[in-house]
Amino acid sequence: MKMKKSTAKAVLKPTVTPSTSAALTTIDVKTSAAPATINVKDSAALTTIDVKMDVGFGNAVFLRGQGSGLTWDRGTPMVCLDGTTWRWSQAVSDPITFKILLNDKVWSAGSDLTIAPGQKLEVAPQFS
Repeated sequence: MKMKKSTAKAVLKPTVTPSTSAALTTIDVKTSAAPATINVKDSAALTTIDVKMDVGFGNAVFLRGQGSGLTWDRGTPMVCLDGTTWRWSQAVSDPITFKILLNDKVWSAGSDLTIAPGQKLEVAPQFS
């Protein structure tokens, strides 16, 4: 299949959209052989929630909660890494309280969960 030159260029150009929730960083690159120094301007730290469960083909896992842009009214879809792992990861500066939902409709059993900035949490929710 032959592509027009302009089409090929459009496909190869990456698009970058700035995110307001990402941590602001400044990179100081020294002219010597020393490694670059990265200074983070705020206290945001990469926080990761992994959900371990097989939800079946055509289903998805969502996160609802409070903090870091989450809301209790509408779920944020998690990314499917493989057949049994779903992930949400973001730089956050305050603790997050959350709950796991199946297809953004069925709430997981048990109480709300909390994660601190910089933590990685793996959960295996149960649904009643």
